[in-house]
Amino acid sequence: MQGLSARDRRTLIVGATAIGGLLTLARGLPALTRWQNDKCSEAETLLADLAAARSGARQLPALRDSLRSREARLATIDSAIIIGPTPSAAAASLASELEDLADDASVKISAMQLHADSASSGALVQVGVRLTAVADVYGLLSLLRDIEGGTMLLAVRDLAVTQPEPAAPTSKPETLRVDLMVVGLARIESPAESRQAAGEAKPASSATRSGSARE
Repeated sequence: MQGLSARDRRTLIVGATAIGGLLTLARGLPALTRWQNDKCSEAETLLADLAAARSGARQLPALRDSLRSREARLATIDSAIIIGPTPSAAAASLASELEDLADDASVKISAMQLHADSASSGALVQVGVRLTAVADVYGLLSLLRDIEGGTMLLAVRDLAVTQPEPAAPTSKPETLRVDLMVVGLARIESPAESRQAAGEAKPASSATRSGSARE
């Protein structure tokens, strides 16, 4: 350095500085480029999430209305089918419902046979009850109308009608022997639903007992 002129020293310093800057730039530029690309990708992701959130907010009222209508339809269907913890219990509920309908139609039931698929593991199963009863024509028609035209989703699958006394006098009321198979759709409750239903029924029964005690 002592043997160099001032101009050469300036040239050497400028050259060394330029080389050092180039080396630094060569090493730092790729990292800077990657950082910029990452930030751009992150910004695009945030913009897409923001657009999806705004779109969801605009659709929220319509989705709520759709959910309410679906819940109303499900509640209507749920009230029209049989509910029980097991298929056998659902078949027993169907038998009880048919007994009430037969009493209203003045039909005398002599035998009942329950049909339930206990091996089914689905939430919806088909259950059935075979009835053997005695009725007149009007009672039979009333029972069939109540079964297939009532609020419950029931159907008559088999129907056989015989007259035990075909030679009976006309003055005697006509009596028919009826053998029919009634099927219905049943929803099997989960254990959690059964516990919830029992918990809701328990406070109601306690309130009833409290009211009776006050009386």
